[in-house]
Amino acid sequence: MRRRHTCDIVVVGAGPAGLSAAQAAAEKGLDVVVVDANSRPGGQYYMQPLAAGSAFARSTQVMRGKTEVRNATAAGVTMLLATEVWGAFPGFVFHAQDPDGAVCIESKAVIVATGAHDRVQAFPGWTLPGVMTPGAGQRLAKTSGVPPGRRTVLAGSGPFLLPVAGTVLKAGGTLVEVVEARSSLLPTLPLIAVHPDKWLETLRLVFPILAARTRLRFGEVVVAASGEERVREVELAPLDAGGQPDLARRRVVSDIDALLVGFGFQPQIELTAVLGCRHHFDEEAGGWCCTVMRDCGATDICGVFAAGEVCGVGGAVPAALSGRIAGLAAAGQILDEETALERRSLVRRLQRARRFAGGLNRRFMPPSGVAEILSDETIICRCEDVTAGEIRKEIAGGMDTIHGVKLWTRAGMGPCQARFCGWSLARLVAEETGKTMGEIGFSRPRIPLRPVPLNVVRDSIL
Repeated sequence: MRRRHTCDIVVVGAGPAGLSAAQAAAEKGLDVVVVDANSRPGGQYYMQPLAAGSAFARSTQVMRGKTEVRNATAAGVTMLLATEVWGAFPGFVFHAQDPDGAVCIESKAVIVATGAHDRVQAFPGWTLPGVMTPGAGQRLAKTSGVPPGRRTVLAGSGPFLLPVAGTVLKAGGTLVEVVEARSSLLPTLPLIAVHPDKWLETLRLVFPILAARTRLRFGEVVVAASGEERVREVELAPLDAGGQPDLARRRVVSDIDALLVGFGFQPQIELTAVLGCRHHFDEEAGGWCCTVMRDCGATDICGVFAAGEVCGVGGAVPAALSGRIAGLAAAGQILDEETALERRSLVRRLQRARRFAGGLNRRFMPPSGVAEILSDETIICRCEDVTAGEIRKEIAGGMDTIHGVKLWTRAGMGPCQARFCGWSLARLVAEETGKTMGEIGFSRPRIPLRPVPLNVVRDSIL
């Protein structure tokens, strides 16, 4: 049985951007529905623990999230949680599923605030149990109170490694090493110095690592992992002056049972892509981003707005600001009411917040030369079991775009629709062809956006 909801605005995503957008629109008197796949609102940043008495229950971010949810609810926002959107059509009609079956939401406008997901680089052994992204490790620890492993190595690049390290330690895990691909954190100090509001936050992030006397390594990347039933060893190699891993100088860290590897985030653009919005490539902002008007969050499709990380990775502060901007603009469009004056100060604050985020992103760009660590036997697309060798074979045959490789190998055509393999696939194609990431394109999603039972599809259509 299909359940139907009608509203003025549907907001997809209940993180900082989505909650802020929903509240702003609801305060204008509109009927607003927020849809989120998680059982509790908040997204990754405001993540709400599931376990009673969790060590994270009173953290600043959790408490801030509770406040934002309470404010949105008080404004009249309807929350559809544990509800995953799998189809979007002009009009606007959204098909979703929740634990009880098919859900249909019809609205006059949509604000896409789907956030971002970990930017993952494949390497030999990355499919072993115990190997996961930093975001997954943090979610496991925060929601359940259980660390990702007894002895964990955290590696990759970006400021997100710091809060993940603190989360693992707070959950009772042991961090064997934290490995940052950049050769030093010193280039970030001038940026932080001119933003006094970030000083205390930086100290809070660094202190748990120093207090635990966790070993910090710089200028290295993971090149392989090994183990039988789960990961037990990880191989790391230093980066040379050109950003290439020096495989001759690799070293091994043993006696581990968890490995978290990630290189920041990339915008989650599946929904905006299906809706036909324009996108652009910005490596500093995470890759392919939805193109919006910065002063209102409007896309090139009338009635579709986007906010937060889907427009470029920047963190919770710019996400919340862009959410409120989009919420006001979407409400103004429906009510035929001018909201530019209300948005003006928000836009100025957003520009400042994005300048800081952009500065951080530039200082933590992923290293080049990742294709060198991929043997032909390395699986790139886990859903379809497509190896690097198969991809190289098609590239040699003339396939020099993501679309071409996808057609001939099925890489990115599995249930995850390239959320896990997309960045690794793009980097491999780019390095093998000599093209830029922007030139080779991205893996276009198709409906259903998420795996969905046939009975739910039937109930949605009939």
